[in-house]
Amino acid sequence: MRKIAFIGVGNMANAIIGGLLRSGAVDCSHLILSDKFPDKCADYVKDGAVLATSPAEAVRDADCVVLAVKPQNFPEILDELSAVAGIEDKLTVTIAAGITAETVKNALHGAPVVRVLPNTPMLIGQGVSVICRADDVDGEDFAFVRSMFEASGSVTVIDEAEMNRIISVTSSSPAYVFAFIDAICAGAKAQGLDGDALLPAVCDMVIGSAMLLKQDALTPAEQIKRVTSKGGTTERAMAVLSERDMAGMISDAMKACTARADELSGG
Repeated sequence: MRKIAFIGVGNMANAIIGGLLRSGAVDCSHLILSDKFPDKCADYVKDGAVLATSPAEAVRDADCVVLAVKPQNFPEILDELSAVAGIEDKLTVTIAAGITAETVKNALHGAPVVRVLPNTPMLIGQGVSVICRADDVDGEDFAFVRSMFEASGSVTVIDEAEMNRIISVTSSSPAYVFAFIDAICAGAKAQGLDGDALLPAVCDMVIGSAMLLKQDALTPAEQIKRVTSKGGTTERAMAVLSERDMAGMISDAMKACTARADELSGG
């Protein structure tokens, strides 16, 4: 088994680690953890993980390094790791929005880098991770990284040129869905219903609708027609969404998301 160092042990790192442990790809004794708040690592340490005193210490004995810190912390982390002997030989995974594989590769003296954009449903094994492969990452290393994320959901492979744009589609988009669900529950309250109690039913509605769309041959537009009767209640509701330009708002939100990713990339 490869030894994996996690630099940062927040929500996404926990999701990745959880999938690895559930799948049996690694056990805790093969994890080396580094975080500003060591208490986040306590449960893993109890099960055999190594708690490093610094990012540099964490990567020294690792075969694979997962950079799971926030984008704004990357300059400091990369500067520290660049001084570690042999860092150029360690397979490195970066999951930060807007940080290119080239940025990490250049900082780490040519280390093989795989860039991945996961999302928060990984926490329950239902994530969607978008992954791209640099030319210098060999097939075995790429397959290993892919398996890390497949342990917590599905994986889609794309070119890195598309990575900043895909953030708005798969990585940030759970927030849009949460906002939609919250709005439905708030709308229920506005009509005198118990919106909080209805949250599970609304979640099931969203899950069921998505599964129907995924498994059926109909397009989203065709599914809308299927549920919308002429002169009926759904038609009236959809007229309001069209008038308020829901599609336009979502498109604008996605463009803003991509613009921010470009800013983080230095574009």
